[in-house]
Amino acid sequence: MKIGEHLCPGVLHAVQAKDGLLIRIRVPGGLIEADQLRLIADLSRDFADGTIELTSRANLQLRAIQRRDLSLIVDSIAKVGLLPSPQHDRVRNIVTSPFAGLDGEELLDPRPLILELDRQLRAEPIFANLHPKFSFAIHGGPRRFSRDLDDIALEAADFNSAPHFHISLGGAFTGFVVKRSDAVDCILAVTRLCIRLAHECGSPVRAKTVVKIPDALKHISDALPHLLTPSSVAPPSHTVNEAPVGVHPTTQDGRVNIIPSVALGRLNPEQARYLADTSNEWGGDLRLAPWRGIVLGSMPKRAADKIVNHLPSIGLSCEGRDGFQGIAACAGMTGCDASLADVRRDAASLAQCLSGRAVPSGWTVNLSGCDKRCARRQGATAELVAGLSGYSLNIAGRCVATNCSPEFALNAVAALHEDLISEVAAR
Repeated sequence: MKIGEHLCPGVLHAVQAKDGLLIRIRVPGGLIEADQLRLIADLSRDFADGTIELTSRANLQLRAIQRRDLSLIVDSIAKVGLLPSPQHDRVRNIVTSPFAGLDGEELLDPRPLILELDRQLRAEPIFANLHPKFSFAIHGGPRRFSRDLDDIALEAADFNSAPHFHISLGGAFTGFVVKRSDAVDCILAVTRLCIRLAHECGSPVRAKTVVKIPDALKHISDALPHLLTPSSVAPPSHTVNEAPVGVHPTTQDGRVNIIPSVALGRLNPEQARYLADTSNEWGGDLRLAPWRGIVLGSMPKRAADKIVNHLPSIGLSCEGRDGFQGIAACAGMTGCDASLADVRRDAASLAQCLSGRAVPSGWTVNLSGCDKRCARRQGATAELVAGLSGYSLNIAGRCVATNCSPEFALNAVAALHEDLISEVAAR
């Protein structure tokens, strides 16, 4: 196990934070099993700070771990299959829709490809040293919930009356499609080429830097003519900014998805155990979601009312009016030495102010404790960034105030929320 202060965390790469050691657990595609979530809940209760953090790439984090407990935690995580390859501990970012296989708009179910990609990545030593933030995405339909620009992304499309994937690098469409049967081989081949091109140019192994290398796309297309087919049609998918909440239909008769609101992307052990046990009891399908949430997938419709009515007793809700919808915050000064504000407290204050109100379409608020902006997401409605003299307030990407007190900044965001609601009502 490695412990460092400047490394992206993994299970075997614990990072020292202000409140103790931090580990991040890879969950490819967010496809987590009930016994795995239950184990993480127990570890959080017994050896961490009593919370499970859900990340924007559908992984899990435990924090405030003591060094003496680390070996036991690692062994427990390995036993439930969440550490299948020690060498690839931090090669973890494989994302898909949390509704994969359950979405009526999908062209194909990407889950088998997600699992096969993960298996092959772990089988090759060359991929062990990929940048910890290097991300793969396979989208089976037109709705994309990931807000990040993934290094390599496949987006399903009907091409010449057959299922294909558009391939993008660093968020930019390459102008090529690949057959479904070749999808995983193509991802791996492109990744190898990205590694080679980056090393030749002394650049970080990230697709967004590789695509800026002169003739990089030509090198890739020339090397892979057997996999890539030119296409002038752009990918059809669109990013969904809202975090769904409530009970939603699936492609399966008599089955629904139940999606609770998870305040600031943090579950406590009781909540996590209930979700795991409920999924297990009713033969459901747990999914971690990129909006830092969780989906009880494919649950019997007859059980939905019972489950939804129980959620408030453990601090969860399917109403979507708890005020936390769309709000993200970094660890703040309780967990990070770099933070200049208690952003979690301020986020909770904002949520209390907004509680009971409707949520404007696309509403997102980021609160960051310093200029590193660990809570940052693309295209936020409002962003609060803490400095030595207070918050800087950005609205729609434009700075509108600096050195604000928490009260001023939160009141301004609440007023913006009210204005957006009023605009919708006036239409």
